[in-house]
Amino acid sequence: MVLGVAVLEFLRRRSRAGKEDVASLREVFQVLNDMRSDGVIEDYALGGAMAVLFYAEPTRTYHLDVFVILPASDQPIVSLTPIYAWLRTRGFEAHAEHVLIHGVPVQFMPAYNELVEEAIAAARDHDYDDVTVRVCPPEHLIALALQAGGGKRRERAHQLLEPADIDRALLDEIMSRHGVRWSRDA
Repeated sequence: MVLGVAVLEFLRRRSRAGKEDVASLREVFQVLNDMRSDGVIEDYALGGAMAVLFYAEPTRTYHLDVFVILPASDQPIVSLTPIYAWLRTRGFEAHAEHVLIHGVPVQFMPAYNELVEEAIAAARDHDYDDVTVRVCPPEHLIALALQAGGGKRRERAHQLLEPADIDRALLDEIMSRHGVRWSRDA
């Protein structure tokens, strides 16, 4: 946990020094909060490698994964069009599967199963340069990584186990409830 906090502090110091690539994280987090306030999304939580930074040793990543709960709709197909339209009115454009927000590639992923919905609901509020950012708890990040599968994600799950303050009983309960298992192929 200490190393993750130290990395975030390093990013903040670089931000204050005027480094544009890192300075923009604060603004990205503010945009996420504005989307929530404006009702474009009901809720969100950071996932993936960027979320790991809040709990453990840094992982190389070039984008933000943002899980979102979308407002209720009578449409049979989930659409991110309202998100993209809202962002476009603020000057942010889609590039492939990402939207560049203040120079940071952000991928929005609607909650696609109960584990993701639970992770968003359980998200922890963290402070990043006086802006609140919602981050999936480490126990949910581990379960999500294992559920998604693959060596890189399994490595990320193990990376969180050591330095993060993991509630092992909660992790076991989450994994059991969602049918997630530790395996070589996970």
